[in-house]
Amino acid sequence: MKPLWTNADDLIAFAEQTESQPPEPLGGIPKQKIPGIVRWPIRALVLPFVLLDQFAQKLVRKFFKTPYKEVGGCNRRGNCCYFILIPKPNGLITSLFYYWNTEINGFYPRQKEPLPVDGVEMTIMGCRYLNKNGSCNHHRLRPTICREWPVIEYFGPPKRLKGCGYVAVPRDPKFDPFPQEGLSTKNKLNILQ
Repeated sequence: MKPLWTNADDLIAFAEQTESQPPEPLGGIPKQKIPGIVRWPIRALVLPFVLLDQFAQKLVRKFFKTPYKEVGGCNRRGNCCYFILIPKPNGLITSLFYYWNTEINGFYPRQKEPLPVDGVEMTIMGCRYLNKNGSCNHHRLRPTICREWPVIEYFGPPKRLKGCGYVAVPRDPKFDPFPQEGLSTKNKLNILQ
């Protein structure tokens, strides 16, 4: 079976244009091996650390401003949830990272073939907890990547998908530190690292 997306530009074009859900992987969404009675307590135990990290980041941003500010809100298109990229597992650490994200966080691979993004082989993942209306079925226990998207970096252009509802506006209207940010492939993909 031919992969749906063979390069990052095809994936971005699909994600920015489509208003409907992408097709499920062949054979449907794979079942998780770890039962829910084990998964959910693990996520609940990790949640305070995730929230502490989020609080620390907000505190730092109060004192050290990013070059952009985030304006707007989520349009609930779900494309940031349909297309999450994680590094292709090729060693112990990346395999554990993949296992955590598939078995605990609930992501699943959309296609078997990896996608090259700026020279790195990435696996296209989707989230099993996204509802048809674009809302999250497990919003309170969502992973860190879901809490942080769209990303506004200190030393790089903002990362967001066109049409998501969020806009990055330069804090200083006379100076845009990254005027060409829309041309970069990496700035439009939800990459989990």
